Amino acid sequence: MTKHIIDRILVFSGGGLISVVRILNDKAVILTHWPEEVSLNAMNIVAHMLREFQERKNRVIIHKNWVAYIPEESQYISMVKFKEKRHVLSVIGFIRRLSLALRNMPEESFLIGETVLEAYQKHFRLKFSEILKR
Repeated sequence: MTKHIIDRILVFSGGGLISVVRILNDKAVILTHWPEEVSLNAMNIVAHMLREFQERKNRVIIHKNWVAYIPEESQYISMVKFKEKRHVLSVIGFIRRLSLALRNMPEESFLIGETVLEAYQKHFRLKFSEILKR
């Protein structure tokens, strides 16, 4: 079993939460539907990250065990929940590459999720035994 350093990857557009990817052992789950409460909580996190960006002018925002990247040339904001602080630099590298991969993507939840997983597997040189859609 491969030890993954990321628990969850969220992608937002100006309209809200688009895609959620959960990493569970050797499996990945692309979530395309979630309760309204999840969207509201996620938007609160994004609002916090955007406030920090406005105050500090730093495109990489770290808050507790979350990292967000506010790209210059993309309509998507990516956020990653990581498992251990010691992996934060690797996560930042990944989230920056992910931003480039998402830059010109259409706003379609499953397609975004697939792109997230392709970027994840390429960056960390890992393969999932199964990818589920829920």
